[in-house]
Amino acid sequence: MSLTPRDHLWIRLTIIYAFMQMLIALWMPEAASMQHILVIIAPAAASLYLFRVCRRYEAHLRNFWLTVSIGLMGDAAARLIQACYFWFGRKSDSPQLLSHLFWLLEVLLFAGSLIYLFRHLQGHFRGLRFMLDIVIVGITVMTVGWEYLIKPELEGWAVEEGSLWVDMLYPLCAIILLFFMLVLYFNTRQLGKRATIYLCLGGSIYIIADALHIYLTDFKKIEVRSFLDWLYTLSVFFIGFAGRQSATRIRYQRGIEREQRSVGNLIVRYLLPYSVLGGMFVLMAERYGGWNGLFTGLALCVVLILLRQVLIQFENDRLFDRLHESLRQSESLAHRDDLTGLYNRRYFNARLSSSLQEAARRGSRVGLLYMDMNRFKRVNDQYGHRAGDILIRKVAERLQTLESKGILVSRLGGDEFTVMINSAGEDQELIWMAEEIWTMLSEPYELEGHEVITTPSIGIAVYPDHAANDQELIGRADAAMYAAKERHARWHFDVERTMLLKFLDQIMK
Repeated sequence: MSLTPRDHLWIRLTIIYAFMQMLIALWMPEAASMQHILVIIAPAAASLYLFRVCRRYEAHLRNFWLTVSIGLMGDAAARLIQACYFWFGRKSDSPQLLSHLFWLLEVLLFAGSLIYLFRHLQGHFRGLRFMLDIVIVGITVMTVGWEYLIKPELEGWAVEEGSLWVDMLYPLCAIILLFFMLVLYFNTRQLGKRATIYLCLGGSIYIIADALHIYLTDFKKIEVRSFLDWLYTLSVFFIGFAGRQSATRIRYQRGIEREQRSVGNLIVRYLLPYSVLGGMFVLMAERYGGWNGLFTGLALCVVLILLRQVLIQFENDRLFDRLHESLRQSESLAHRDDLTGLYNRRYFNARLSSSLQEAARRGSRVGLLYMDMNRFKRVNDQYGHRAGDILIRKVAERLQTLESKGILVSRLGGDEFTVMINSAGEDQELIWMAEEIWTMLSEPYELEGHEVITTPSIGIAVYPDHAANDQELIGRADAAMYAAKERHARWHFDVERTMLLKFLDQIMK
């Protein structure tokens, strides 16, 4: 999937904005007000951009990116609070406290978005387990990082530990969230490869900027002021840009699908929580007790308990996979037509209703082609019902070739079929589609040694041009089909009604 011209424009604007911010910080250090404005605009613009592009997504992805958008707006609010205290010349700890609260809200929203997406795709209990895994890994990273990496380096440095802990909290949380974002990607593939790459870039730049800030401010006692702001700008812009690259172009399979047992999946399920606990126990033994008899016996017990838990988890996953497969098969049977394998009337009605709601929200059109086969009763009477069933299956096989174009094909019963087109284009495109279907279904059929020629009658209706709801749209398309039969035409499309409604709508405006 190549980048669109709009994507290239966004990347160029991001680079120009960050470069301009860096130049202002280097050559105009006294322009503090302008620097504050630029650092506020960046997360606010990324948030608004995400809010705009997430509206075209599936509901679960839309909620995910909306939560990320709110988190970025929290970042903008934190920087606005700092700027306000600077502009009004107030000196107190209040802006730092309020800013840290908004930044903490941003971290919690980012974590919540990952947990929500995982819970939506894997279920409530697995979402809760995913959240606990984040907490476990977070505690481990912070504890081990402090004891073995940070604390030994503090000797000889005049560093305030409380302030250092607060500053360290953000890059450590970013590392943890990046790790679990990769876990989410390899387990669900819902974010898309390119979106995950941009999120990783944004998170990595944020971590680098925070690490430089900690080193220069807490250790070297250098006032960095706004020299690092351009890195934070790149970070939030990459996160915003990731929203446009999400996996909406990949068709989201409704229903329950069996999970793939990838290596990353197995590592997350069986090694992540238990290896963390085992590693913490080993470090505790090395630091405090040494490997004496008590610690050795306790270590063996812990290893056996962990092994037991892994076996229980493995057994539960096998049962869960069987349940997934049973539910997938039952769902397929409930949504598919027994004779043709096409979607049935029940599934068609549900999808049509949801498609019209989505079209109303986005201001788009939904096209519906309603058709049946002429002289089908004569085929049944002349060659028998078995030949009629074969004819229906062959018609369905030809119509199934349209599904690769993002079109929903259904059999409502008998010889009646529907073709639903989401985000329908101009009227002429629907007419071309009707012509294509008529030509495809009018080719001769081989029925048990007999060559049969039959043609469809196709009725076309469009939401919202011809109908205000799903049942009215079906009725309009059905009436158009009978109009085509009466006129002995290939299809019927009330274009004049469409033009009249558009004209009346313009007058009312």
